[in-house]
Amino acid sequence: MLGQRLPQSLLGALMLAGAILGLACGKSADETKSPELEPRAVSSNSPSPGTPPIPRATATPIEANQSPGPPPKPDEVRDAMARVFNKAVALDEHQVPGFFVGDFNGDGSEDLAVATRPSENSIPEINNELANWTLEDPRSVPIPGTKAAEQGLPPKPVRAEKSDSLLAIIHGIGKQGWRNHEARQTFLLRNGAGSNMVVQSLKNLRSGAGNAHLPPLRGDAISQTLGGRSGILFWTGAKYAWYSPEK
Repeated sequence: MLGQRLPQSLLGALMLAGAILGLACGKSADETKSPELEPRAVSSNSPSPGTPPIPRATATPIEANQSPGPPPKPDEVRDAMARVFNKAVALDEHQVPGFFVGDFNGDGSEDLAVATRPSENSIPEINNELANWTLEDPRSVPIPGTKAAEQGLPPKPVRAEKSDSLLAIIHGIGKQGWRNHEARQTFLLRNGAGSNMVVQSLKNLRSGAGNAHLPPLRGDAISQTLGGRSGILFWTGAKYAWYSPEK
């Protein structure tokens, strides 16, 4: 009967069941709570969460320039020319000196410039569009910053002739520069070898008198006389161009 007292054993069982039920409910409630973020120590050298790391500045090619190598020997020059041209061109014996070194494209590696002439029966090979070199006429290359350069007109095809004096420039790679056997990027310049050729360093050109009138320079240049006019042969970033202050 309801009015009667429950047996002590039954009362104990009910109390135990209630305790178990309470523990289960408490655990379920704890599991549904969102975890709280705990404070984390952040190093002063570590970027804040969500903030991109600041890139480190790297040296420009000019700043990373290698020390110049030893003066080139004629046999080394011939080997470098044979590596690129095989027998298509030969050293121009009328040019003294006939070869020069400098960082002409400003990438920090030493380049080689050689005055050459077409070998016998090699004109078709020199003018071949699939050749290992780029045939250009620096006098036809527009100077950056001029109206001709802004127009972006396609360059006229360049064809070498048997009587031409050509200037070959081999771009160097790494510490070995033009001596590197992988150095094969070469520009063959028609009307690029004049008289009184001298290499002018980028530093001297920028600090010299009248430098305000110079075109934008990226590396060393070759000063010379072409067609009776004094000027410099320089790298534009994609081609070699001729600049003369003389009108």
